[in-house]
Amino acid sequence: MPATKKALCIGVNYAGTDAELRGCVNDALQWVQVLTKSLNFKRRNVVAMIDEYPSGEMVDEHDEDYSRPTKENIMEALDWLVQDVTEGDVLLFAFSGHCTQVPDSSTSSEDDKLDEAICPIDWDEFEWGVVPYRLITDEILHQYFAKLPGGVLLTVVIDGCIAGAPFEVPLRIDFEHPDREIENLPVTQGEYREYRFNCDTWLQNQHVNALPRRLPAEPQRPLWSNFAKLFAKDTAPPLEEGLAVFCITASRGQQSALDVSLEGMPQGCMSYCLQRSLEQLNFRCTYLELCEAMGYIGGM
Repeated sequence: MPATKKALCIGVNYAGTDAELRGCVNDALQWVQVLTKSLNFKRRNVVAMIDEYPSGEMVDEHDEDYSRPTKENIMEALDWLVQDVTEGDVLLFAFSGHCTQVPDSSTSSEDDKLDEAICPIDWDEFEWGVVPYRLITDEILHQYFAKLPGGVLLTVVIDGCIAGAPFEVPLRIDFEHPDREIENLPVTQGEYREYRFNCDTWLQNQHVNALPRRLPAEPQRPLWSNFAKLFAKDTAPPLEEGLAVFCITASRGQQSALDVSLEGMPQGCMSYCLQRSLEQLNFRCTYLELCEAMGYIGGM
């Protein structure tokens, strides 16, 4: 029986808000084209979630081709992505938009793991009407992917500002030194407090039409809301042995993912380099060859 290929492609421009971006929707739509035209994904097995059409109009809630990337809709799509998956199947999860870090104000230990999350379109609304922010944390993503059986190939592409891996994988490659593998330890709250972000850097270069994919303000979790988090916490099991996982992220530590205008179209810098590298390599390559090609295109 031939392998099933499934993909969830999400692009959020946060249109009309203080967090507005320009190229995330284009990233998602480009992924749909690459997957269906060049990588043999069937369109019915590719879920695309965007908040606005390229024309600038808001996505219709009843659109059969696209759905709005609310937290509820994304989690329903994640359920679909990991259901009915068997050995040999191929999955892609691609997210373009804002990611964030949420320091835990209830802890006195700087060694505690930092919460990281992707931001749905309704990220700034209250969860259950009580807890600030409707975020999809790295713990939630891990819970979904831990349901996958061995023998599945999962690729995760995050074109947003993530300080660490969005879920627990054992090794990390720094593509400034692609021949080195290092242990993939989670970012701690103490490490994060030492980071210094300068999101105005790109505004100082008028020849660069770019925006950082970083929220204009860092979400802060009030002390009282952490009690609700403790009660809701559900530790996910480890990933299944034999599950092949490759996670490609646009930034690390103090870096910022970029929303840029390339070839006359707003899009993510990493998404552009990744998709152009696939094309340059005729869509047949190893992950190492792919990332090396990305580095070459990004440095041109």
